Amino acid sequence: MDQEASSKDNTIPYLPTECLRYIFSFIEDDDIQTLLSILLLNRTWCKSIVPILWKKPFTLSQSRELSSLTKIIPIYLSYLPDDFLDIPEMQNIKRCVYKRSTIFNYASYLKELDYKKLYEIISEWVSTNKIFETKSEDIDIDLARLSFKESGAFIADVQELVDDNWGSRELDNSVIEEQGDYDDDSEDAPIEYDDDCDFDDYDQEDYFEEEMGGLWSDPEYYNDLESIEIPFDNSIESKKLMIVKKICLYLMSNCDNFEKLILDTRGWTRNLSIASRDYISLPCFPGSTECLPNITEFVINGEFGKAEIFDTMATYCKNIRSLLVWDTYRSAPHSIAKLISAQNKLEIFTWYSGGEDSSPVLWSFASQSESLICIQLMKAYTSDFDSFRALATCKNLERLKISECQLSSLHMKALENANFPRLNSIEINDIHSYDDDQDEEIDPPSSELANLIRNTNVNLQEIRLNLELHYYPGIIETIANNCPNLITFSGNVNNDERFEELIKLLECCKKLENLIIGGAHWGNFFNVDDMLPQIGHLIPESLKHLELTKWTISGEPLNKFLKNCDTKFKFMSMHCYFNSEEHKAAVDAYAKEKGISIQDFQVDLHNHGYGMTVCYITITFDDTSK
Repeated sequence: MDQEASSKDNTIPYLPTECLRYIFSFIEDDDIQTLLSILLLNRTWCKSIVPILWKKPFTLSQSRELSSLTKIIPIYLSYLPDDFLDIPEMQNIKRCVYKRSTIFNYASYLKELDYKKLYEIISEWVSTNKIFETKSEDIDIDLARLSFKESGAFIADVQELVDDNWGSRELDNSVIEEQGDYDDDSEDAPIEYDDDCDFDDYDQEDYFEEEMGGLWSDPEYYNDLESIEIPFDNSIESKKLMIVKKICLYLMSNCDNFEKLILDTRGWTRNLSIASRDYISLPCFPGSTECLPNITEFVINGEFGKAEIFDTMATYCKNIRSLLVWDTYRSAPHSIAKLISAQNKLEIFTWYSGGEDSSPVLWSFASQSESLICIQLMKAYTSDFDSFRALATCKNLERLKISECQLSSLHMKALENANFPRLNSIEINDIHSYDDDQDEEIDPPSSELANLIRNTNVNLQEIRLNLELHYYPGIIETIANNCPNLITFSGNVNNDERFEELIKLLECCKKLENLIIGGAHWGNFFNVDDMLPQIGHLIPESLKHLELTKWTISGEPLNKFLKNCDTKFKFMSMHCYFNSEEHKAAVDAYAKEKGISIQDFQVDLHNHGYGMTVCYITITFDDTSK
């Protein structure tokens, strides 16, 4: 008995917060059900889980319906100043604000913000609640207080769960009591949350005043915010953008250490995208210099001027690891170059250019030569051939993609002798087709690309060439002779000469898992009825993914090919003419012989002209032998 008593006395009554946070770090951020269940255990655990649930509500689950996310908006609106809510056009919004005081300042936990997602959620919320519709009667707003069990509710329900279960409990590890019927005077009855009660006996108004440094009571603070507004007009889009901006202004002033920022208006009309510039320029908002300096991932897309955003961020953002710029309008290459050069260790850079000269951007790579591991350039035209020398200095590069950049041998000259000991993936795409009469004017980087592949050799595991390989003679054979560890190959094999090179590739690359025969154009198929059966026995057992999207195949040649294959495919695709009945029979026989099942056999029909129907066949297999 004494031993038992001693053991009980030495038992730690609760886990330290640091231990809890470490344990919770192993839970996936998008595992909402698990996180909500943990939140209900006790107030201490609740306090550790709430910041996780609220750190990226707009990027947490892209597949979740907007209707479940709209319940966040009334809570966010509760933080906005009254002078905004008092605007006549916003009177209906004022009626929808979350009325109860919140135990946590949920907005302060935000780490990732997707501007477009926030706009879409607010649009859905405005539409559902008919915010800007003129009505004579009061609008009855339902705050969508669905139960956790009935709705699988999203993070807005955290507030309700917190209020109902932990509003006035002690900070301990006691498990939540089972709900039941209690007398009002029973000692076991659950304690009801009092609106005036605050977490840790900390007054919420004091919290705001302390966090904002007294700015709430300073009228000049709001004058400063309004100074960056554009004139308010009566369009619903502008009103929704104004709500988004007000919420973002609050976030910029109250959130610390953002990790990810996405400013994306792709999919919007050009007018709305351009008009949104003053609303979407979060890096230029008051408070951004304290909120954004430590972001590690920045994505900016859309048809609006970005130079001011890049220039401003270059002054205080030094820790960006991943930068993605998708731009078809005013690319501002000099400003992008400035932002790149300002970083301490940029690792990933992706740019879809708006057509301006990209040379300044390429030259800026030299400033990140030790850290860049992935560079993807799309439509990045360069007039300064020497700018590729800066790319050649990136000795730790692992992935390189150059697409539709009008490459010539003069561009690639700097790369043919570059030392990329870690490069494992090369993707070169050029959708331009040439006439044979223009051969003398064409200067494709064929020898330069071949030398780059030879120099990288055994490290290359992925090569994707969406090129007219007629202008790159022997390139597939070069890959076969120098890349024994190749896992993925994609290329346009559309004649007998290229087919012979492909045979060499299959003979040498025994680790190949993905083979994609593609091309720049949908038509111009290459018939392989006479050739396909002869390569069946060359298909390595490792090959699981086979796309033959530039080839047409008849049923019987496909049957012979599959009989000669030793591998068990997981996916196949091909084209055929008129119908696919023989192909289905060949695939059924192959699946039966290999002991695998056909998960999906899909046929899409296309009119190829002159009464000819083309069938695009995709097959997914399921290996039941495992």
